[in-house]
Amino acid sequence: MHFVLKMQGSLPIIEKRSSPMSHCTVTLSANAGGALALGPARIWYDAMHRQQVPGFSTISPALMAALEQTRAFYDPDLILCSHCHPDHCSIPLLKEAQRLWPRAKLVLPEPHLPDQILLEGESRMSLAGLELRFAPLPHEGAQYARVANYGCILRSGDFRVLLAGDCAVASPALVKFAGGEPIDLAILNFPWLTLPRGRAVIESIRPRHLLIWHLPFQEDDRWGYRLAARRALGKLITIPDARLLLEPLQEETFD
Repeated sequence: MHFVLKMQGSLPIIEKRSSPMSHCTVTLSANAGGALALGPARIWYDAMHRQQVPGFSTISPALMAALEQTRAFYDPDLILCSHCHPDHCSIPLLKEAQRLWPRAKLVLPEPHLPDQILLEGESRMSLAGLELRFAPLPHEGAQYARVANYGCILRSGDFRVLLAGDCAVASPALVKFAGGEPIDLAILNFPWLTLPRGRAVIESIRPRHLLIWHLPFQEDDRWGYRLAARRALGKLITIPDARLLLEPLQEETFD
C-alpha cells in the first residue's frame, strides 16, 4: 500500500519531539546525501546508496560501519529521497532502514516499498515540528528528462533549508520554487557553484548559508572536481557563508 502526498486533504502528521535545538546540522554520508538535524527533527536525505558512479563516491562497507556508529544516523523521523537513481537511493538499504527504524516515514518519488509516502506534484507535510514543501524539478541532463526529481524546502521556526536533488543547474523551476521566501541554507550540487550560470542563480536566491555537495572523496576524484569547487568559492560575491562537504561524516552546523 502506498500513500500519495497531495496539496488537498489532510496532511501526514508525526508526533513532535521536544528539543532545544534551533539550528541545522548536516552530516555527510557520501555523494549528495546525509543526515539533517533541523530543530527537533532528524531527516535522512539521499543518504543510503551503494552504487558508485565513475568519478564519484558511494557508501563502502567500511563507511556503512562508521555510519552505524554515528549519532546523526540514528533513529530518523523521515527518510527522504529526491529521486531514485542508484547513486542517491538504494532500495535494499531503505528496506533495512525500515526494519531498523519502523517509526520513520519514508518518502520517495517512485512507488518501491510498502507503506512509503509517494510524492506526486507540489505537496506539503508536517513532521516533528517541521514543515516541508515539495515540488518536482527537472533532473540535470536531457537523457534524464523523465526522471522524477523533487526539491524540498524544510522549515523549522524561521529557519528554512532548500534541497534540490539533482536539479538542472540554473533551472527556472528552482528559482520559482525558492522564490517568495528567504532561504537560510541552500544545499546544492557542486556544478551550481563551479558554473557561472549556477553562481548567478545562487546570488539571486541569496541564501544566508550555502553548502555544496555531490563531490567525490579524494580517492575517487579523477577529474579534479574538489579543486574546482574550492576555487569557485572565491567567485561568490553576496553569499556570506559558503562551505563544501568533502569528507565522509563531515559535519557542518548553521545558526
